[in-house]
Amino acid sequence: MNRMHFLFFFLIFLSIYLGVHYYVYSRIASGLLLSSKACKYLRLFFLFASLSFILGEFLSRRMDYSWVEPVALTGVVWFGVIFIAVTVFLIADILRIFFHSESFRYYSVIFSLITVFFISAFSVYNAAVRRAIIKEIEIKLEKLPKKLSGFSIVQLSDLHLNLLKSEKWLCQIVSRTNELNPDIIVITGDLMDSELGDARGFCSILKGLKSKYGVYAVSGNHEFYAGYDRFLDIAGKSDITVLKNEKITIAGSIELVGIDDETGRRFSEPGSDLEKAFKNCDLKKPIILLSHQPDVFDKAVEFGTDLQLSGHTHAGQIPPLDLIVQFYFKYPYGLYCRNSSYIYTTAGTSTWGPPMRLFTRNEIIKFILKK
Repeated sequence: MNRMHFLFFFLIFLSIYLGVHYYVYSRIASGLLLSSKACKYLRLFFLFASLSFILGEFLSRRMDYSWVEPVALTGVVWFGVIFIAVTVFLIADILRIFFHSESFRYYSVIFSLITVFFISAFSVYNAAVRRAIIKEIEIKLEKLPKKLSGFSIVQLSDLHLNLLKSEKWLCQIVSRTNELNPDIIVITGDLMDSELGDARGFCSILKGLKSKYGVYAVSGNHEFYAGYDRFLDIAGKSDITVLKNEKITIAGSIELVGIDDETGRRFSEPGSDLEKAFKNCDLKKPIILLSHQPDVFDKAVEFGTDLQLSGHTHAGQIPPLDLIVQFYFKYPYGLYCRNSSYIYTTAGTSTWGPPMRLFTRNEIIKFILKK
């Protein structure tokens, strides 16, 4: 990535991140009428808490020591907590427009802190403790041959393999995927989140994914952040076929197309190229497109896509990110249809950053294609 581009991105992120901390700190300090000494200790707490995420991200990408894991976990959980907190306190501030008393200001802070605690605790339980749900979705395709009616595709996405993902957890995902007896398995990007995928034994586990016609994947933005060549190496060792702006014919009757993530252009890679990917496609056959980001769907429909499978958005995971995702993406989460073509944007099989979800669950999707 261009250094100036990275620096610009980092400064914007840091400004927002520290601004969120200052807002929550000031609301607590002023709302509870804390003394100057108490405010000093509160400032120190917020300073160290804010640094925990940055330090954890830095260390987890460069070291694989046992002591790094709790530091990284503390940082990402705090990242989730502070963004939940800013949402709750913003709602409390809106309510203060209608209630001007000093007592409401005080008790709104107390209630907000209690709310943040319970929402954060449930969000961790919902994402880190509860198993991924399995969704079964039936898609009717006119071009599907009768002999393939009932053809099944299992979609995994956004596994984000890194220091905080355990081999036991991945074994469970692989086992439950295989139990669905899929005809093909697809991974729609962000398989890895760091350079640790191979070192932690993930390749041998991923190699256990079984389907009739193989396992296919496309790159996501995090593949380029972690190292695209590393991703290709891990995929190769895991018996996963990576589609790089190309297509492959499945069962002689289905065109499976995969495009690289657009982020690749920042790393001197081609990025997504629909024209190249669809160059040799037989438009009389059903076309399934794998694209990490859902934004290409409208253009993909013009190329003849019948079903696009995407991820990337995580459905926001926690407030206010879930609301931002709804406004930013045209196809943020779920199944959509346009001109008899479909797109499904999954919330992801795992989480990015904080292992937290409020309104959604980690998911494994089984698509059943019908004539």
